[in-house]
Amino acid sequence: MPTIDVNTLPDDAETLKVLLRTTLVERDAIVVERDALLTRAVQAESERDALRHELKLRLKALFGPRTEQLDPAQLELFLDGVEAAQEKSASESEPIRIVAHDRRQRGRKPFPEDLPRERVVHDLSDAEKACPCCGEPRLPIAETKREVLDIVPAQVKIVEHVRPVYLCPTCGGAPIKAPAPKLPLRKGYAGAGLLAMIAVSKFADHAPLYRQEGMLARSGVDLSRSTLCGWMSQGSELTEPLVKLMRQEILASNVIQTDDTTVPTLGLVKGRAKQARMWSYVGDEAHRYVAYEFTATREGKWPQAWLGSYSGDLQSDAYAGYDALGVTGTVRLVGCWAHARRKFYDNRTLAPGFCMHVLKKIGELYGIEKLLHGRPPDERRAVRQDRAGPIMQQLLAHLRDERPRQLPKSPVAQAIGYVLDRERCFTRYLEEGHIEIDNNACERSLRTVAIGRKNWLFAGSGFGGARAAVWFSLIGSARLHEVEPWAYLRDVLTRLPELGENPGDDALGELLPDRWLTTHPDAKLPLSR
Repeated sequence: MPTIDVNTLPDDAETLKVLLRTTLVERDAIVVERDALLTRAVQAESERDALRHELKLRLKALFGPRTEQLDPAQLELFLDGVEAAQEKSASESEPIRIVAHDRRQRGRKPFPEDLPRERVVHDLSDAEKACPCCGEPRLPIAETKREVLDIVPAQVKIVEHVRPVYLCPTCGGAPIKAPAPKLPLRKGYAGAGLLAMIAVSKFADHAPLYRQEGMLARSGVDLSRSTLCGWMSQGSELTEPLVKLMRQEILASNVIQTDDTTVPTLGLVKGRAKQARMWSYVGDEAHRYVAYEFTATREGKWPQAWLGSYSGDLQSDAYAGYDALGVTGTVRLVGCWAHARRKFYDNRTLAPGFCMHVLKKIGELYGIEKLLHGRPPDERRAVRQDRAGPIMQQLLAHLRDERPRQLPKSPVAQAIGYVLDRERCFTRYLEEGHIEIDNNACERSLRTVAIGRKNWLFAGSGFGGARAAVWFSLIGSARLHEVEPWAYLRDVLTRLPELGENPGDDALGELLPDRWLTTHPDAKLPLSR
């Protein structure tokens, strides 16, 4: 607004009034423009901070550590005075338990007793055994041993299936031939052990087929990638009825955990790979299986179709595609506190005091769950309502108080809304002892897909993705029951052809990994291996 020289002001009152009105209008316009600029500056600064935070999270996802652990001292750094009114007196505090010192065993662990052993004796010659004093041969009085672990590379062999043909030498009737063996592949020449090895190497050990092609070549067997791919396709068709039975068992669960991850796939769109999805469904303790489904998109119709008429609890993240299941009344949606915690952990640098307080409260909820691990559902429910219920109410009240203080579109406000907008889902686990606090079991089942994706990079087609889901289901379910996957798949691929084209559920049920393990106890393998 330009300055006004007092000496040039008119003497007429009406003219002065007009000039004053004009000046006030110009001033108001400048004030409005200034406020608009300030608002835009605040928004720009907020967007800049959000973009910097987004960039930091993406760089951490690419190059940073995967752990989300927090140092307890770091939590206390931001919590001075936050809970002063809630702290119990020293007389009311629980006694501190000091765990006895556990001295770790030094040296290597002993070798398993069931490993085959080869004894190699390094003896002296007869001349060396002769005593230098009297010339008599020395007698052995003891021996020293040193165990060395060695390995024999995979042995490739050819199994000849011979079918004798018989003819009566007297009457010369029609000859008869022994029945043909029922092999895993109708026309292929791969045995059950080879098919199991290829499947385990790719879907459990993450070795793509082109690497296995070179590994087999070193053993003197030249097999093309297309041949191996065809074998995996035929093997998945053979084992698909068993996976369908696993799906039926999972749908009988009281609670199902589900999640999904991306799988780059060729052939879905022209000229490039498209991000398809691999879904995982994990049953409860009484139906402990995992089934995978490959889909071209991430639409809600896929989990809705897979779950069908399921009635029970569905634990997942806050993906909107599950909301349609929740309105039916037969499916109760359950939230995952691991997903909620991650949002506050990622944003802890934007609001340190608030986020650290939330993380501390969530940590207390997890501390109670750690004590309840392996307890009966009724006991878990009672302890949760008695001890975790008050902590949950304090946490939710703190989130409600903080929400108005945050900008509506800020990352911290979105983390708060993630919990408060689905409060009923996040508190439901307190009411049922069979529900977990999170769906980490399902996330662990998707880890093998994520690790494998870094090796085989993409699925060759939608058909290949669907076939991979079958193998992932078999190997993942075997892992849940600590079953050695190669021994399990080899026996399954051997016995399935003997059951015919339409095996019944009773016959297939004997091949479920938990039931199979009861008749093959030697195949038990701890998850750590």
